[in-house]
Amino acid sequence: MMSQKDLKYCTILKTNINVTNMEDTIDYITENLERLKGDYICVSNVHTTVMAFRDKEYRMVQNSAAMALPDGQPLSIVSRGRGYTEAQRVPGPDLMPKILDLSQENGYSHFFYGSSTETLDQLKKVMLAKYPKLRIAGMYAPPYRELTREEDENAIRMINESGADFIWVALGAPKQEKWMYEHRGKVNGLMLGVGAAFDFIAGTAKRAPMWMQKMCLEWVFRIIQNPRRMIPRYLNTNFSFMYHVHQESKALRRRNAEAKEELIRRESAGTGIAEKSVRGKESVGRISKKERLRIAMIGHKRIPSREGGVEIVVEELAVRMAAMGHHVDAYNRYGHHVSGKKYEQEYGWKGRKFYKGVRVYIVPTFRTSKLNAIVYSFFATVRAMFGRYDIFHFHAEGPCVMVWLPKLFHKKIVVTVHGLDWQRAKWGNFASYVIKLGERMAAKYADEIIVLSENVKQYFADTYNRQVTYIPNAIDRPEPKRAQLITEKYGLTKDGYLLSLGRIVPEKGVHYLIDAFLEIDTDKKLVIAGGNSHAVEYMEQIHQMVAKDERIIMTDFVQGQVLEELYSNAYAFVLPSDVEGMALTLLEAMSYGDCCLVSDICENTEVVEDKALIFRHGDVKDLRRQLAYLLTHPEVVEEYRKQSADYICGKYNWDDVVEETLKLYRRKT
Repeated sequence: MMSQKDLKYCTILKTNINVTNMEDTIDYITENLERLKGDYICVSNVHTTVMAFRDKEYRMVQNSAAMALPDGQPLSIVSRGRGYTEAQRVPGPDLMPKILDLSQENGYSHFFYGSSTETLDQLKKVMLAKYPKLRIAGMYAPPYRELTREEDENAIRMINESGADFIWVALGAPKQEKWMYEHRGKVNGLMLGVGAAFDFIAGTAKRAPMWMQKMCLEWVFRIIQNPRRMIPRYLNTNFSFMYHVHQESKALRRRNAEAKEELIRRESAGTGIAEKSVRGKESVGRISKKERLRIAMIGHKRIPSREGGVEIVVEELAVRMAAMGHHVDAYNRYGHHVSGKKYEQEYGWKGRKFYKGVRVYIVPTFRTSKLNAIVYSFFATVRAMFGRYDIFHFHAEGPCVMVWLPKLFHKKIVVTVHGLDWQRAKWGNFASYVIKLGERMAAKYADEIIVLSENVKQYFADTYNRQVTYIPNAIDRPEPKRAQLITEKYGLTKDGYLLSLGRIVPEKGVHYLIDAFLEIDTDKKLVIAGGNSHAVEYMEQIHQMVAKDERIIMTDFVQGQVLEELYSNAYAFVLPSDVEGMALTLLEAMSYGDCCLVSDICENTEVVEDKALIFRHGDVKDLRRQLAYLLTHPEVVEEYRKQSADYICGKYNWDDVVEETLKLYRRKT
């Protein structure tokens, strides 16, 4: 039997919140019901905790309760972050139905106090339909004003004469907690303040969907339902909660570190070996616990995925850092996985929660391409604010519109600018504005900015007078594959085709390549490999151009062995881009020993130096001339192949990238 001594608490903003879960809470209440009668239980959330922090009397009301249950997800997250790993939320709207259901067997009777007469009538219908054996001792909706002494005494008499074991109170915070505190010992049953639970169960109000509850976003749902009332309330309390919890947690860590150092000092002074013993336990993988960082990755679509260079970079960094012993969380964007249903099931909403040691959170967002990135960035950043991260690492410029929020709470922010995304033709005016806004936010608020090219580094210096760090992408040396699957699927053979790989969007310049290829007399084929994009009109244009020539093959999105075979057996790789960050497809092609032909934008020429052929970007005639030269000079192609892999794998190494990135993390931590 669980006693009061067995209860655990985590003090959050001076309020004692129980460390518990639904099952343990129900067990404790039912096992100790007789002793608890006349007492009360608070169901606490961010709003009540902040009110208690500000109001000493209300804090006394919360802390005088038999239990203060963590109704809100943020409270349980904070508790877990402070070492209470077993802490889970116990929402009032979930606790009440479970006890009602249990009461059918145990014969408990219930009194419902609060809300409105209409809600209570509907609540009664719903409960009796779902729990036919439930004993409803009584219901009372008090007037929306302070009761007179006589009215209050009549209410107490009504409750006690009903013989109710449980008194459910729904007056809203802080009124219901104060009412229970004032009536403890006066009523004979156990009082539980459950707020909006009456309305949720009765169906007179909608509750936030489960994904919003998990993401700590119930408040957003309630704002949508009642913006006039809820916006001032949540703007007032939510940001205050995050700020003061951050300050409190920082103070706690400092006190704990000082206490630990004092213990080590005293013991080592006495034995000479205690310090070595204690510190010997701190080893975590290749790093000590003291060196271990908590890192949030925000801005990519999802990992694992090859949807773009951002996703590949995030996966490489996150997996390698996790393998070193760092705590890395990746905030994946909900949506269609280009690899198909298998990947959606395995790594989607109901799929794995970890990928190669990286904790994966799925962030819901709209399906429309115009809003999903903005909504994702907002939800991901808000959720991450409860993660006790040392580093918020934002990827790409668009998501950086939210960097001000963690900066407001003195969080450490690192931004990787994968390219000047607002230059890309696929974005409309509004999207370009948001991306440019994200760029300005990054320049203003980020502690460190990583860029992938010297060209972008100079851009930030000229535009924002901002010093940034150049850390390029990297590549591992692969094992080339002979043509097998690509022969079966597409009829391709060794050296029988030119390859271009990337998303089918205007700035990738695929239309230049097709125009140039159409004017060349060759038996070789042109393979355009890449996933569908949101640029629907451009995609239709490309399909119309491809239809003119049977030599051109469009494979759609490719990965795995097919991708490896395409790289391994291409006669040459062509990258005709107008805009790039640092093209990982170019690094991959060179790592397979491909001869490459690239446009002369700085982001490409910095990578290849003199180890590839170059044409003037946007110039179809120059591209056609260089293609014809390669096709008629196989000895030149072979010469570029010989030096390609050694050059690129020696110049760009993932271990170096991770080490340099961690140096930035630690410098700012």
